[in-house]
Amino acid sequence: MEENSQILVVDYDNRIPTFFSNNLITGYRMKKARDNTEASAMAGSSDVIVLMASERGRECIKLMEHVRAAIDPTINFIVIHNETQDKTFLERIDGLTFQCFSKDHCDLVDLTKAIRNAIEMRKLKIREKMFVQDLDRIEDELKKVEHRLYTISTIKRLNNNDATFLN
Repeated sequence: MEENSQILVVDYDNRIPTFFSNNLITGYRMKKARDNTEASAMAGSSDVIVLMASERGRECIKLMEHVRAAIDPTINFIVIHNETQDKTFLERIDGLTFQCFSKDHCDLVDLTKAIRNAIEMRKLKIREKMFVQDLDRIEDELKKVEHRLYTISTIKRLNNNDATFLN
C-alpha cells in the first residue's frame, strides 16, 4: 500500500461502517464526502472513489459520469450497494465501476484487495496515457524531420539541375 494513494469515500447517508473508516484508513490517505458537490471538489486528487450507494443510485451514476467526463477518466469506482438495489441501477453502473459489492456481503479483505487493484489499474492507465502522448510527440517530431529531409533533397535536386543547366 502506498501512503500517497488517496481514497475518496462518498457516503450519501453518512453511515460509513466503522470497520471501513477504522481499518482501511491505514496505508492510505482517506477523504469523506456526503454529496456529489463535495465529492466533485475532492475527486481530482483521488486515486479511487468508493461510493456507498444505499438508496441514492441516481446520484452515484451522475457522479461517476461527471468524474469520467469532466475530471479524470482514469479514476476508478468501487460501489457498495444495498441488496435491494434495482436491476436498472446495477446495469447502468456496470460499465462505470471497477468493482461492485453488496453491503451485506462486503468483506474487508476483498474490499481492500479491490481498492489496491483499482489504484494499480489507475497507475497503469496513467502510464498508458503518458506512453501514447510520448508516441504522438515522437510521431510529430518524425514528421518534422521528414519534411526537413524532403526540403533538403528538393533543394539539392534543384541545385543539381541548375548546375547541369549552366554547363
